[in-house]
Amino acid sequence: MNRTIVLILLVLSLMLVNVVLAGTIYTWTDADGVKRYSNTEPPEGAKNVKTIEEVQTSQDSSDQIRQNYDRMVEEASQDADRQFQKQAEKKAREAEAEQKRKLEKQAQQIEQEREKLQQEIEAIQHRGLSSTFSAGQKEYLIKQIQDKIDQLNKKLES
Repeated sequence: MNRTIVLILLVLSLMLVNVVLAGTIYTWTDADGVKRYSNTEPPEGAKNVKTIEEVQTSQDSSDQIRQNYDRMVEEASQDADRQFQKQAEKKAREAEAEQKRKLEKQAQQIEQEREKLQQEIEAIQHRGLSSTFSAGQKEYLIKQIQDKIDQLNKKLES
């Protein structure tokens, strides 16, 4: 008799489990802007909280649940791809801005060096000739400095 009752209860419980399986899925956006999915309630302060109630009553419902789950996984994957793309674009913009800052700094340094060399040329041009400083030496020093200025100009152009 006890076996019969236990067997009946077991069969009934299995039938109920097969007839109604319910679950709740929560979606929300966390503080970092990442879309989250869970079967537990989201933390306080979560944005865009949505609740999806699923009830399975037959094999057709099971297929629908699976399709909904697959759709949610696809949405999450697309969200992750968009986040990754945004981060990659942000890093590219930051790298481009950093490169621009470096080039501007380098150009400024080259310009300062060029001005310094130009002042040296002017100082040499104003220097008087003597027995230890001839016109040839003057021209030679000016040419060396002018060659340095030309190298700086080439470096700036490249």
